[in-house]
Amino acid sequence: MRSLWIERINAGTRLHGVNYGNFMHGLMKENIQLNRKVLSELSMHEPYSFKALVDVSRSAFPGNRAPVKKEGLAAILSFLKRLDEKRGRTYYCFYYY
Repeated sequence: MRSLWIERINAGTRLHGVNYGNFMHGLMKENIQLNRKVLSELSMHEPYSFKALVDVSRSAFPGNRAPVKKEGLAAILSFLKRLDEKRGRTYYCFYYY
């Protein structure tokens, strides 16, 4: 169950631009003592409360930066660039129909 809780927390934190480790570290620095089961339930059923926890964690730990939101073509190009970097490529391929 612990691994399921961690996956749910990680999914919730990634929506707000923070990874699981940095989120938990920020909570620890702020002395917020919620177990993984409660955090998992908050991430699924109380998204606004969970976002407040993510914001507290982000402010406590300088490694947690606010995400830069991109829209439209900029978001697509950013995604393709990350995908190509993962695969070791440095080129883009666009198909027009």
